[in-house]
Amino acid sequence: MRFYIFADDGLQRISHRVMDGLVHGYDAMPQFAGTRQKIANVIVELEEGKPARITRADGSYLHFDAAGKVHESLVNSGFEAMETFDALERSKRIKSTVVDLSPRLNREKWEREHRWELSNNDLDAISADLWKMKRAEVAKVVQARGIKPTSPPLTSEARNAVLEIETHIFGIHGKLEYLGEAALKGLAFEARSRASKDFNDAIWLGIAGAADRRREILTRHRTGSGVWYASIDVIRWDRSKRSGETESFVHEKCNSKKLAEEAARRLLVENAKYFSAETSVEARVVCELEWYDAGSDDDE
Repeated sequence: MRFYIFADDGLQRISHRVMDGLVHGYDAMPQFAGTRQKIANVIVELEEGKPARITRADGSYLHFDAAGKVHESLVNSGFEAMETFDALERSKRIKSTVVDLSPRLNREKWEREHRWELSNNDLDAISADLWKMKRAEVAKVVQARGIKPTSPPLTSEARNAVLEIETHIFGIHGKLEYLGEAALKGLAFEARSRASKDFNDAIWLGIAGAADRRREILTRHRTGSGVWYASIDVIRWDRSKRSGETESFVHEKCNSKKLAEEAARRLLVENAKYFSAETSVEARVVCELEWYDAGSDDDE
């Protein structure tokens, strides 16, 4: 899979790293803030590691917000895609002398706003880049840049160390999960005491910070105070693989646990139409600390 953006100043490649960051909301392209850009998703067949032929090329639009992010618009687009497709399919099953054109018109509107067809010239420009054609009439394709820095190389030795450390960290989190507020307070104090006796050992200080954070989460759940989030995940399940993939996601920021619970119930009702034997609609209510621990972002 290759990604290209048809910017005003010419065709640009988008790396998998940047595209993945855009889709998941942890990267941005400020240079395209507030614009709609044409994107080509190109599937290339390889032979001996080299491009042999283009097997498919789909055109779509990315709607960049004021910060150059597209995550929220992709989520909204996903919901609209499901809603307009389901409505169109339902209308086809209704037998009536009166034809309701609105499902078809709404689907066509979604297609116009989110899809476009590549021309022969567009495909020629992509082909010239794939096969490194050097012709005077072909403009040079540059690499599109995000803002997330490129990770330094991870050696095999470092990778093995990370895997071993990760196992220990998982165990530490598991221990903290089963402690109550009083125990966590005592543990954090003891960890800082041990750190101070060992030249402010960073590992003990980190454990103390993790205990403080876990205790604050429990306090938020007990009191219901602070910022909370209600969220809905629409998950399509593959029974043969016993796995599921989130197709769309919606959330609402609230000023208390009680308000978040009310919002979650309302969002469940609004999105129940997506439920089926293969698709689940799941609600969550979490405090702000858990929300950011899960890697979710919110621009409000």
